[in-house]
Amino acid sequence: MKKILAILITAAVLSGCSKSILDRQPNDQITEKEVFGDILITEKFLTNIYSELNGAIYNRTPNYLLSGTTDEAEIGIMNTGGYHFNTGSFSPVDFPLGNYWNIYYSAIRKANIFLANIDNVPGDPALVERMKGEATFLKAWFYQQLFKAFGTFVIVDHVLSVSDDLNLPRGSEAECAAYITSLCDRAAALLPVSYQNSQLGRITKGAALALKAECLLFFASPLYNPENDTQRWANAADAAAAVINDSELGYNLYSNYTNLFLANHNEEVILAFNAGSGTKAMESANSPSSFGGNCAISPTQELVDAYEMANGLKPFNDDGTVNDASGYNPDAPYANRDPRFYATILYNGASWQGRTIESYVGGSDEIAVGSHTRSQTGYFLRKFLDESIVVNGPQVRGATWILFRLGTLLLDYAEARNEASGPDETVYQAVNRIRARANMPELPTGLSKAEMRERIHHERRIEMAFEDNRFWDVRRWKIGVEAFEKTFHGMRITRNGSNLNYERVVVRPRVFDERRHLFPLPQSEINKNSELVQNPGW
Repeated sequence: MKKILAILITAAVLSGCSKSILDRQPNDQITEKEVFGDILITEKFLTNIYSELNGAIYNRTPNYLLSGTTDEAEIGIMNTGGYHFNTGSFSPVDFPLGNYWNIYYSAIRKANIFLANIDNVPGDPALVERMKGEATFLKAWFYQQLFKAFGTFVIVDHVLSVSDDLNLPRGSEAECAAYITSLCDRAAALLPVSYQNSQLGRITKGAALALKAECLLFFASPLYNPENDTQRWANAADAAAAVINDSELGYNLYSNYTNLFLANHNEEVILAFNAGSGTKAMESANSPSSFGGNCAISPTQELVDAYEMANGLKPFNDDGTVNDASGYNPDAPYANRDPRFYATILYNGASWQGRTIESYVGGSDEIAVGSHTRSQTGYFLRKFLDESIVVNGPQVRGATWILFRLGTLLLDYAEARNEASGPDETVYQAVNRIRARANMPELPTGLSKAEMRERIHHERRIEMAFEDNRFWDVRRWKIGVEAFEKTFHGMRITRNGSNLNYERVVVRPRVFDERRHLFPLPQSEINKNSELVQNPGW
């Protein structure tokens, strides 16, 4: 066991540790005593645990957004796991999105090792307490990812050794939610409200409270709450309100929706993963190929159609016919839409880096269904991309991936409060704050609970498009068959002189059934642990 622990610690602190350790021969190991006998090395160990917060395109593998496995987008890089995931080609033996179960339990083990030793680390007591809070949050974060993906999990609250009984059962949903929220409360009590600029990206009290709110929202949702216990919704609403209404935390909606995702650690950001000081990963992956990019994901026509008109009316009726009252013009489909559409999607005629996008047939950016690294739908991602970064040029930027922001918490609150007690004034206020920032009209008054639910679900789809929320929202609402088991479309545009003809075209079908609301546990883990029970249907 000591050898295993030494290898784990070596991997965690090798980057940036003291010269005396780095000078050792390759077969030497850094001991637990050395790591937790020097507060600077201890902090390096903690930093290594932070690395598992990786977000979306900045994750080490696979190199695409989860959006490409939802109704938001099609995947243009067709040798990725996400492409195979969309075809339904996965099982407990072969899961193409990555081994989340092992990745997060490995991170949890690191956090447990850290928490088992931190109280004995010599140095500034205030720093020790802060680091303890950070590690406690990180542990809660990893468990929350397991909760989202697999449902219940095995609660491991200490460092296990090979001599321990490793046949451990999964906790109940209530036990798992209570455990995560207790860790969040513990972390919040130890963490500061903010940091100096050089420390931005570290866990704060607000981040711990936001994670608690997310956990309670999942616990209240239909996937985990089939009997619709409204007290769970009330608890989730209260947890979100604790972040929104705490003036000490200091969060505010950022004024510009487009720049929100480019202005690192701005006033709306509660927690963001630092992707590095010199990167163009998002631009390289998602820019049109004519601009040097790989077009990793292509927004679907279904998402484009979901954006309201600027007057707040839907462009289409429920039966798919044009809503004439909205002012939508099929011959100018991108005119007068919700401003968030223009901040999120590049479409034919949109301006980008000195020229317009040409997604019509024969244009530089034409739709190319089935062609690797080309737009599958005739659309491209705009959100998150810095227009000043030329993919084939020397420019790079410091980038972050937002994990929690105030806008999300407002919609979390609105959803939970509406489900708990109906669309009261605070629900309207929360949603209308989001819409006002986007220069969209307020919601109509007099909505029923069901009508408000529909509006909140829609607002989440638009406001948080491509932020990797839709993947989880659809699952916790248990509407995956309705939302994902369908054929998605793009827009084929042909040009005749100055006239354009718009034709919806089939891209490809998706596979989804009820069992896919949760991931299968890896079969290798089932084989090793006789107490593990596989998720239903797998």
